[in-house]
Amino acid sequence: MSTPAEPTGTIGIRLDDTTSDTLTLPSGRKLGYAQYGAPNGTPILYMHGFPSSRLEGAMFEPIAHKLGARIIAIDRPGFGLSSPPPPDQPPRTLLSAAQDVHALTQHLGLRRYGVLGISGGGPYALACAKALPAEELRAVCIVCGIGSPDMGYRGMQFPNYLGWTYGQRWLPGLVRWWFGRQPDARLDLSDEERLRLMRRGFEKEKAGMHPKDVAFFGDENWMKMRLRLTRETYAQGLMGMSDDYRVLNSDFGFRIEDIRKDLPVQVWHGDKDVFAPTRHGREVAKRLGDNATLHITDDTHASISKDRQEGWMGDLVKAIRG
Repeated sequence: MSTPAEPTGTIGIRLDDTTSDTLTLPSGRKLGYAQYGAPNGTPILYMHGFPSSRLEGAMFEPIAHKLGARIIAIDRPGFGLSSPPPPDQPPRTLLSAAQDVHALTQHLGLRRYGVLGISGGGPYALACAKALPAEELRAVCIVCGIGSPDMGYRGMQFPNYLGWTYGQRWLPGLVRWWFGRQPDARLDLSDEERLRLMRRGFEKEKAGMHPKDVAFFGDENWMKMRLRLTRETYAQGLMGMSDDYRVLNSDFGFRIEDIRKDLPVQVWHGDKDVFAPTRHGREVAKRLGDNATLHITDDTHASISKDRQEGWMGDLVKAIRG
């Protein structure tokens, strides 16, 4: 386990949407993506969290410019600009998502790149590590990533534990109902009203939060960014979220142990994480074996994505460049 870099980074506040585009896949589906950072920089395919959208990549615009990285953030099917699989096609999987990523790299003419997955994007980053061509994919980084279902969800805060352990498996309709009641999904309201509800919810919950989470989730810039990116999360309704939850709560379709051993994978996880248990990071690194570098930091789920950006993105950029 290596020594982590000192905390750095800020919450990105870019709220425009000037770089979004779509790719029409061979199946006819649309794949939405947005680009941030240095336009001619080192390419990094970004797998957003759950539930979220491509606009989450805006968080990393400042550090990407600083490090010379080009962030290409992709909407998963049913989120943002990406169309869901048609009813007559097989249900999507982690590995089918990796095929979408490869189609995008070919469309953009990328010959050497890395993959970054944060939180719910972690399993998708692992799928890319398993499926993308070795001559193209040079490095992977997973930050506070959720693990596979067989690892269990002990260590999550109780509501999340119930949802991940029982909700999607037995009561998916209840899960959709709960998410649909959150301010993020209330697209029938104005952004001013959604922001008011977010602030009210934060004030109710902050007493039970770690101070680092209070600093992150109480930041006005984060709330405004959250308003913007979640309009894309739920632009097509709740089914994209529900389907993503199903995929993340299902067998991965591959063994983490079978990921190629010449691929460097950075695994970063905070020891105060109650959303994705710290032991998930440890177990993912253990299953990856010698090609994994594990960083356990004094962070929460939120703070590691903000305060350690220069550490994990810097390591990823160096590994891609070789």
